[in-house]
Amino acid sequence: MAQPNPPGGAAHERDAEIAAADLLFRDEPAGKAAQPAPRPAVPAGSGEVFDLVESPEPDPVTPPSTSPMPETASAPPAPPRADPARRTEDRPRREPEVLVEEVWSRQAEWGPTLLALAAWLCAVALVVYFTWGNELYMLGFLAMLLGGAVAVVLSYPILITLERPVRITPEQAVRDFYGALSHHVPHYRRMWLLLSTAGRTTASYGSFEGFKAYWAEHIQTLKGSQAGSMTPLVFEVADYHGDKSAGQSRVGVRFTLKIFIRGRRQAGPIASLPAQLSLVRGSDKMWYLESGTLPRAGSASTEDRR
Repeated sequence: MAQPNPPGGAAHERDAEIAAADLLFRDEPAGKAAQPAPRPAVPAGSGEVFDLVESPEPDPVTPPSTSPMPETASAPPAPPRADPARRTEDRPRREPEVLVEEVWSRQAEWGPTLLALAAWLCAVALVVYFTWGNELYMLGFLAMLLGGAVAVVLSYPILITLERPVRITPEQAVRDFYGALSHHVPHYRRMWLLLSTAGRTTASYGSFEGFKAYWAEHIQTLKGSQAGSMTPLVFEVADYHGDKSAGQSRVGVRFTLKIFIRGRRQAGPIASLPAQLSLVRGSDKMWYLESGTLPRAGSASTEDRR
C-alpha cells in the first residue's frame, strides 16, 4: 500500500533539482585550480588500446638527408683553398735570398780598397816617424809625398764610385753594370756585386779573380790596335726594351751594347753587340744581372759609324 507523500515533499525535491542545475552555470572561484579529469579505468581483461592523453608525444625526428639546416650546422667547415694568386705573390718574397746570395753594399764595394789604403797609410806614417826621429827631415818629407801619391792611386776605385748604383728599374741596373767598365781602370768589384748568384758561375769564370781576368782579356781584344792600354772604352746601352718590372721578381730585357773609344765618339762605335739577358730582384728590392759576360760579338754597321 503506497504511502502518501508528506506535505511539501514534491515541492522540496523540485527546489533541490533546480539548485543542482544552477550550480552548473556558476564560475568556479579564481583561486581554485581546475581539477584534472580522472583517468578512465581500463578493465584488466579488455583488449582495447587507449592513447594516453596526458603523456607528451615525442617530436618527429627529421632525417638528416631531408633537413638542410641541421646538416649545414653540423657539417665541419671545409679547409680554405689555397689561392694561386697569393702563392705567386708570396713566392717572390722567398726567392730573393736564393736568387741573389750577396746584395750590393757600400762596405762590400769599398771594403778591400779601404783595408789596403789604411795599411799603406800606416806604413807611410811609420816611415815618416822614424826618419824625422833620426833628424832625416828631407827623407821623411819625400816619403810623405810619395806615400800620398800612392794613396791617391789606391783610392781611385773609391773616387770613381762615389755615386751609389740605384737600380730601381732593370734598365738602371744594366747601365750601372756596363758603366763600371767605362774607366781607365774598370771597377770590376762593383760589376761583380751587381750579378746574381747564377751570374757568378759560368763556363767562362767561377770566381771574382776569374771574372776580372775574363773582362781584362776581352777589353784588350776590343781595343786591338785602335787604342792604347791606358785609353778607356765607353760602353753605352742603346735601344733598350724590357718587360714591365712592377710586381715581378725576374724580367727579360734586350738592348744593343755600343762600345766607343773615349775621345773618338764622333768616329762611331768600334763594336755594336745585340744583347738579351734576364735580371732578378734581390732582397734589397734592387735588380741584378743573371749574366755578366760580353754579349755576342758583332761588327758595327756602316750607319753606326757615320
